[in-house]
Amino acid sequence: MSFRILGPLAVIHEGRDITPTAPKVRQVLAFLLVRKGQIVQISEFIDELWGDQPPESAMTTLQTYIYKLRKEVLDPSGLARLHTQQCGYLLEVPDERVDVGVFEQAAKEGRQLLERGDAQRAGELLSEALSVWRGQALLGVTTGEILSAHVTRLEENRLRALEMHIEADMHLGRYRELISELKTLVHDYPLHERFYGDLMTALNRSGRRYEALEVYRRLRKVLIDELGLEPSAALQRLHQSLLSADTPKPAGNPPTGGQGGGQAGAATRPPAVLTVPAQLPPDISDFTGRVAPMARLTEVLTAPQSTTTRTLSITGMGGVGKTTLALHVAHLNRARFPDGQLFADLHGASATPTAPADVLAGFLRSVGVPDHQIPPTLEERSSLFRTWSNDRRLLVVLDNASEAAQVTALLPAAPQCVVIVTSREGLQSMPGVTSVELGVMSLAEGTQLLGRVIGAERVAAEPEYAEKIVDLCGRLPRALRCVGSRLAAARVWSLQKMAALIESCPTPLDQLRFADFDVRADYDHAYFRLEPHDRSMLRLLSLLPPQDFTAVTAAGLLGNATDAVEARLTRLAGCHLLDVRSDDAGSIRYGMHRLTRLYARERLNREYLQPED
Repeated sequence: MSFRILGPLAVIHEGRDITPTAPKVRQVLAFLLVRKGQIVQISEFIDELWGDQPPESAMTTLQTYIYKLRKEVLDPSGLARLHTQQCGYLLEVPDERVDVGVFEQAAKEGRQLLERGDAQRAGELLSEALSVWRGQALLGVTTGEILSAHVTRLEENRLRALEMHIEADMHLGRYRELISELKTLVHDYPLHERFYGDLMTALNRSGRRYEALEVYRRLRKVLIDELGLEPSAALQRLHQSLLSADTPKPAGNPPTGGQGGGQAGAATRPPAVLTVPAQLPPDISDFTGRVAPMARLTEVLTAPQSTTTRTLSITGMGGVGKTTLALHVAHLNRARFPDGQLFADLHGASATPTAPADVLAGFLRSVGVPDHQIPPTLEERSSLFRTWSNDRRLLVVLDNASEAAQVTALLPAAPQCVVIVTSREGLQSMPGVTSVELGVMSLAEGTQLLGRVIGAERVAAEPEYAEKIVDLCGRLPRALRCVGSRLAAARVWSLQKMAALIESCPTPLDQLRFADFDVRADYDHAYFRLEPHDRSMLRLLSLLPPQDFTAVTAAGLLGNATDAVEARLTRLAGCHLLDVRSDDAGSIRYGMHRLTRLYARERLNREYLQPED
């Protein structure tokens, strides 16, 4: 049996199409598939199927739809199981049986390979991912507000995979082959500037510079006519470089064997046009609060020049807003760094952190160093980067670092340069680093953030429940943005209803997953980096009352010596899975964030079913 949602909804079993024909049953099945592996609340089904005017028989009717799905679609094979939960239903189906699971896995692997420089294999996997699509997601299925938001998310993921596939082909020098595809894409997405930029580059590097200039003129006319805007700064720089540069010789395709990052193929690529990098991801328009941390970061950024590079470290638990703060401060001060701004996600919280050598290769390409001139070793790349950045005013943002060793080689040496690093565990071993520890938001900041996501008028209408949602989310920005996105997608929902959903669900973290937000996944990254004994301690600590506790209390729970327990508590605090403070008597006390406690208790309950250690 296979389920297909990337196109018309289809269920295929033993070569036969057994897709339900009743519109509402199809809608229920589609909802379960886009949320596979998660509980779909009964209230969510009712809102999706009937909006704000459900019939009195809504519950009975939904149960009828579920019965039909089980009998006619799910039971014949036994490969998909629909579980009835206390507050809804959960569809359990292997990823390989759902086309979206196949797409997401192939796209993820393709992205990782592309980041590591293997453009050849990345392109192959991304082609496989895109081949799964048969048209618009859930074509022919009636969609309410919630399901429509999921369709939008799927279409955005498809577009991102397409962008990465083109990026891989560009790395391989397949400019001529891309021209036809990119012309189709700029027609289908007339306001998508990246496709225009890729088409201009492909035409220029195929010896068709004048056509590339015409593409820019068409884009500029569309943007001015439709939006009253000029093209982005990056496209304007590309346009200027085309006006001032000599027409390049047509670029031939590199050999297809081996990885795209190999030097055999790279030697045929022309030098990069961009020499002043502007790599900062976009700032967010609804940045909220953080007055004191911003003041401290700005103070260091604007301090008189010293003899060393100024390095700032922003630390804190996952989802607390470290990246958002770093980028906001960087954008506010970017004018101070006219020689460029560089950005790299080091993926320090993942199982495969980005190698510093790969980051340096990307930095060197962005400042105009041709691939064949990039040295092979980390030491040589670091030396070349320091040489280039000497006497330049450069801002470097290194996001999600795992340890100091991942950062050291990426630092410029010039004193007029500034580096901002975000990390869960901090960079205590690096000398001369100014650290700013970011905590959760205040109640006022959290309520203001929720209002900026869903609209201040909705918060003003239900201030008590707005504050309750903020507290239920542990005042964690990522959790608040997740809930806010759900409320923005379901505009008819009250804040009281959202608070009740979180509070009444036996596994509240299920309610903190929507679109690209997943609080549980954030915790997974930190949890699985721990040693087995530390994971076990974290789980057991969730049994303590929510108040602060001492190492003596924890040792009594664990039955271990206090000194050994305190060393492990310190490691958990270093990963920001515990809070640590000193009380009035000078005793060290530890605390666990509300969401951390919920996650640890989930892990403890799961251990009884399937031990992890």
